[in-house]
Amino acid sequence: MPTISTSSQSIGALLVIVLLVACAPQPAANPTPTHSSVVRFPLVPANPPTSAATATADDATSTPAPEPSAPPAPSATPLVDELAMLAEMQRLPKDRVLLARALSENRDAPEVARTEPLDVQTGHIKEFWVNNIVDSQNYRVNAELRYAGPVVLMYVEEGVQVDQAALEQSARTFENEIYPRTRDLFGSEWQPGVDGDPRIVVLNMGNMGGGVIGYFSPRDSVPASVNRFSNEHEMFYMNVGALTPGTAAYLDTLSHEFQHMIHWNEQRRSSTWFNEGSSTLSQDLNGFVGNVYVSSFVSRPDTQLTAWGEFPGDSLAHYGAAHLFMRYIYAHYANQNDGLQTLIQNDAGNHLQAFVDLAQQQRPDLGSFSELFTEWALANLLNDPTIDQGQYGYNPDVLGYVALPTTVTAEDIPFGELTADVSQFGADYYRLPVGATTLTFEGSSLVSLAGAPEQQGYAWWSGRGDNSVAALTHPFDLSNVQSATLQFDMWHEIELGYDYAFISISTDGGTTWETLPGQYTTTDDPHGANFGYGMTGVSGKPGITTGTGERGQWVQERIDLSPYTGQEVLIRFWQVTDEGFNAAGLLVDNVRIPELGFSDDTEAGTGEWDSEGFVRVDGDLPQQWEVRLVRRSANGNINIIPLNVGSDGRVSVTLAGDSESLLMVAATTPYTTERGTYRLVVQ
Repeated sequence: MPTISTSSQSIGALLVIVLLVACAPQPAANPTPTHSSVVRFPLVPANPPTSAATATADDATSTPAPEPSAPPAPSATPLVDELAMLAEMQRLPKDRVLLARALSENRDAPEVARTEPLDVQTGHIKEFWVNNIVDSQNYRVNAELRYAGPVVLMYVEEGVQVDQAALEQSARTFENEIYPRTRDLFGSEWQPGVDGDPRIVVLNMGNMGGGVIGYFSPRDSVPASVNRFSNEHEMFYMNVGALTPGTAAYLDTLSHEFQHMIHWNEQRRSSTWFNEGSSTLSQDLNGFVGNVYVSSFVSRPDTQLTAWGEFPGDSLAHYGAAHLFMRYIYAHYANQNDGLQTLIQNDAGNHLQAFVDLAQQQRPDLGSFSELFTEWALANLLNDPTIDQGQYGYNPDVLGYVALPTTVTAEDIPFGELTADVSQFGADYYRLPVGATTLTFEGSSLVSLAGAPEQQGYAWWSGRGDNSVAALTHPFDLSNVQSATLQFDMWHEIELGYDYAFISISTDGGTTWETLPGQYTTTDDPHGANFGYGMTGVSGKPGITTGTGERGQWVQERIDLSPYTGQEVLIRFWQVTDEGFNAAGLLVDNVRIPELGFSDDTEAGTGEWDSEGFVRVDGDLPQQWEVRLVRRSANGNINIIPLNVGSDGRVSVTLAGDSESLLMVAATTPYTTERGTYRLVVQ
């Protein structure tokens, strides 16, 4: 019988926990145009942190570095400016109700479904929508209310056998212990919420498919008139076919999903990696310490911390990375003064500088998130809190448990050359051969932003992020033409069926919008996320989902504007994502309306474009590196030496041939999931 292990997984708009078989496989920010008719999309405030995220390659310790063979080359100023621009032009939080009012026929969509508490008693039968992630289908089940307490309403699917005493015991443990503890750590769920009732609904099901043991879906927190699959409750789902009420595993999952519910309320556009890391930490801090995620990551440390996998098998190591990182952050910096709530409210997963701001309260010498990441990556190798200020290990005195049962293993490399690649905010570890006297590192100086085929000059990029919106708007006067055609080049990689891009038109100054049909749009709407004519999946490859290795192609789109001639209009590109996973996004270039003589190749600047989240980019970013040499002397002393990589990606250092030497290589360019490539020469 295969060993079954528990791991969390996000698919589409769901934040879920699944069972898996263990042996199975920025120039300056764009100015706002003064054109008076542009109405900016009214989204929920983004709760920006006190300072924007910036990435640098400063030394991570105060240990003196060896002299490089040549001084670092000057920095690539234009590309570094592009990083600053990306930090400033972040996407906006997604508000499903406002989107429905703007893009659908539901112009008067309500914020809530009801304003009075639910009048239900045990024995009440209710119909629920549920989602099967295996076939990506939504279907209905009936369930009976089996427990009605002051905090939670427990429903059980009809026909499913559940021990009543155990169900009530779990409900009371959640109400009396997990609920107050999790709120104290992370914040509050939405109250009284979409249903006017402060109580949380839990639907206990017999089988969810695909090994799912629980999930939270924010679509339930909007009226059904906004998303037809909404159950109109603050709720989550439990698989009692895999989890027995009354057991620690059942309570563990409740603590995980409740953090997701809180996190969604406190920070609507939070990144999945930070959200999931917070939920796994919630499990720890509620007394359910587990290391299944950790083991997956330790064996695959070249896993991007700041990204997420689209499929269950890809996400185990991401969970481990996020779990360990949040253990580390909590142990060192976030265990007092509402540190976790501060990180959530400052949107730390998207504004990485928020982690630095918090850490600097105790470590004023810490200069950047790249440094903080590097210290954590070295802690995963060394786990020794006696080095320096303790940052190279976990803090068991604070956590009260062993956070890192086993450290990562460095790969032995021989004399000669080695060519490799590494994820952004992932790390490779090497043990250098005894007797080595010289090490040369040569890393790529550039990395692709989105992974698109080479573009000609500049293009508009939607950015990327979870549960967020980007919009790019331009006014046009069609008063004096009989026909008009919008033409543009585009490239996209967008999660199929869950996330969409739209081209829309407004004839009322931006209050309402109509999505426009084109050659590459679809009306398919499997999850209530398509507001009409949307673009999803991989451009040039209809029906192909992201994450399969298939990359997008540049295509030319044509859209007929003739029905809207004789008036002034606004044209807007949108890109809208949900909570679970985000891909590289949308690129737009060479926008044309021949009948107006309008042609914009994006080279001359922003023009009259009004951008909310879209950024004018040239396709590449500077590849930033953090490289550390770890020397262990004969008496056991450890010396950590930063190797200062120049903007050309090179550094060379003389080694002490009589000491053990380890090397850590990390790529640290934000905003991209493309890998950094490098070459090592050991002599």
